[in-house]
Amino acid sequence: MRFPVSSRTLRTLSLVGACSLFVACDSDDKPPVTQPPPPDTTPRTLTLLQTSDLHTNIFPWDYFTGKPDAKRGLARVATLIKQEREKNPDCTLLFDTGDTIQGSPLGTYYALVDNAPKHPMATAMNELGYAAMALGNHEFNYGQDVLNKFKGEANFPLLGANVRKSADGSEAFTPYIIKTVCDVKVGILGLVTPGVATWERKDNISGLRFEDPLETAKTYVPKMKQAGADVVVVAIHSGPDKQPVGSASSPESWLADYADATKWTDRGNLPGENEAVQIAQQVADVDVLLTGHTHQPIPKMLLKNQDGREVLLTQPNRWGSHLANVQLSVTWNGERWGVEAHDSQLHAVDENVVEDATVKQLTQAYHDTTVAYVNQKIGSTTAAFTGGFAGRYVDSALGDLLNIVQEEAAEEAGFPVDLSATALFSNNVALPAGDVTLRDAYSVYIYDNTLYVMEINGSILRRALEMNTLYFKQLDAANLPAKPEDAKATTPVVADYNWDLYSRIDYGYDLTKPAGSRLTHLRFQGVDVRDDQVFHIAVNNYRGGGGGGYSMFKEGRMLWSSADGVRDYVARYMQTHQNLSPEAVNTCNFTLLPDLYTPYYGATLGPAKCAP
Repeated sequence: MRFPVSSRTLRTLSLVGACSLFVACDSDDKPPVTQPPPPDTTPRTLTLLQTSDLHTNIFPWDYFTGKPDAKRGLARVATLIKQEREKNPDCTLLFDTGDTIQGSPLGTYYALVDNAPKHPMATAMNELGYAAMALGNHEFNYGQDVLNKFKGEANFPLLGANVRKSADGSEAFTPYIIKTVCDVKVGILGLVTPGVATWERKDNISGLRFEDPLETAKTYVPKMKQAGADVVVVAIHSGPDKQPVGSASSPESWLADYADATKWTDRGNLPGENEAVQIAQQVADVDVLLTGHTHQPIPKMLLKNQDGREVLLTQPNRWGSHLANVQLSVTWNGERWGVEAHDSQLHAVDENVVEDATVKQLTQAYHDTTVAYVNQKIGSTTAAFTGGFAGRYVDSALGDLLNIVQEEAAEEAGFPVDLSATALFSNNVALPAGDVTLRDAYSVYIYDNTLYVMEINGSILRRALEMNTLYFKQLDAANLPAKPEDAKATTPVVADYNWDLYSRIDYGYDLTKPAGSRLTHLRFQGVDVRDDQVFHIAVNNYRGGGGGGYSMFKEGRMLWSSADGVRDYVARYMQTHQNLSPEAVNTCNFTLLPDLYTPYYGATLGPAKCAP
């Protein structure tokens, strides 16, 4: 039935409607989005699949050794993805949590040598139908032009809620998305470790700032719920700030009570670097954390938030070695969907997992081009430069060579240094005797670090040298561990790249002493170093920015930052210095007691020039 309405009444109703609209717009207390009941309210299962820290590993191939590696690569993970998606095709979402476009020569080639083609990672990931990717810190290694090109080529959003524009604090990237699968609205918030600001070259992140992930999550999760998200997933390039004591490889160890200090040990994080656990504990309404950055296989962690709800956390290690699989049982409570139960597991990549034919075909040309690129000859040596533990446990020629490269690069830039510090990053590479390829040169410096020249004082140097020895456990000279790797500390485990080798200073360590009192002497040009003595040091950008827990370097002053990566300087040095002799390069300036080289390697590799 219709009733006549006067023009005055119509005007009045219009004004009432407008006022109601204005009140709603001005209010900060907007009512939550209510959803109409779906036609089918029976319980259902959502599948969340996750990769992380792929570091441009598509093929099961190690570009640094030139050998196959059956336990890595997105081409094999793709097979697992398609298998798992087939089990629940309408209710599955696939995510990545960053460090995607950097990390292997494939990434280097298609960022710095030929950036014109579509990025190989975009090609592979588009085929697999990713829903979203959280930014990683290494996404910024090649600058924002390379990153933005990749962003434009990807058929999925790059999420980074805590990456803000410096000028006005506005969002620099999409903060979150809400995807509907099986009638359930899944909100995905993307976050990245704020360590980017410490490790990255300043011109690569110009105009950006990186805010605290925990505070950012507290801001955005309520917005996501208000926008209708039934399930809240935090996809974060950050992991737990602690790890299980002595048993991180055991799935059960990750289920220990996180509040029990006897079960967990600190990882030596930068402030805010790894806040995934704190987000689970302190941010209401989070259901799942898909984590990365710490390069660990974490099948499942179960954490309680402030409301007593259980939050699930997982991480699929690095390089495409695992696929994380999260199963969420969701039910309709009369108003909206909610998570009733959850579980997760990791699927490992090995020789039994075949490469996906489509991903392989789409990316084969990228791989072939990269292999040809790294196999070109650039130099030669008179004998092998030993790497791995044999090169770390004594003052070796390889460590001296890397420091010489850094010293000469700094001097050529007009910033001569008093000393240099570097590390041996891998355990299975060395410079061979005879011809040296670009792959060989890259293999001894596998990261895309740039070079800093910094001004520091003797106090900073002394503290860094003392901290350096945390790499080792306290040793008994008469009862050394059976294997060389067992001399390393276990609580916490220190990464190999955090054991630095210095040039041009005389120093020594006594590893039978407790941590904090192992430095036996420190001299420069034959004289004991004073705390107020000023030095210019060449270090990579990671260490210079305080990476690895070496926060004392942040007290120094940066004088110069290179535009090129250290490994490119290594390659150029090899090209201009043919027939390199390890004997001529090796300078004995540090001692390690007890002698770790001779008992482990003396019989197989022969005596070391600098062994005690």
